Amino acid sequence: MFTYFFRRDFSVAISQLMLISLVAVLPFMGGCGEDDNPIVDDGHDHEHEADAPLHADADGFNLEINGEVVYHQHQGHHEGGLTVKAGEEIEIHVHFLDADENELHLDEVAAPPGEDDDHDHDHDGAEFFSLGLSGYDSSIINIHLDHDEHEHEEEHGEHGHEEEHGDALPFGLEGLKAGKTEIKLQLLHGDHPDFTAALPIPVTVE
Repeated sequence: MFTYFFRRDFSVAISQLMLISLVAVLPFMGGCGEDDNPIVDDGHDHEHEADAPLHADADGFNLEINGEVVYHQHQGHHEGGLTVKAGEEIEIHVHFLDADENELHLDEVAAPPGEDDDHDHDHDGAEFFSLGLSGYDSSIINIHLDHDEHEHEEEHGEHGHEEEHGDALPFGLEGLKAGKTEIKLQLLHGDHPDFTAALPIPVTVE
């Protein structure tokens, strides 16, 4: 009987001693270095995000012909439209807008600050913006996209063209026959859209 109680009390004492030791070392467990520190890991995540492709945060756009706004769309509201005569072609410049309806500077979004022009051209087009125009009746209108504005300037001898239109993206609209149609507009960043217009652009051919 004595031996039974002795062994029982000894086992309880050992269990209590192990519990106390575990509690004593618990604060030191998990502190294996900076790699396990959530604050340090959070900083690493931000560094990874900085390397991610940049995004053009557009909320709307203006369409201009000869410097005059003929169509405006911003956050689901729009006014105006495009009108062209059958057999004629007009040149349109698209200016994208931010949440405050200020013009976006696409050249600043396309590459991080400090990158030179030569470096930008080495991205195989991934950092360049272009227009996506679809959904229109191709029997009523035809659209010509001008992806290389510099080439357009050389052909027409207008070296001040880029300054005049800022960060606008141009396209040509040709009227084929009288009628009405609509154009779905997107701002493409590489191979994906950064912005899709909430409403189609109305087009009338006279």
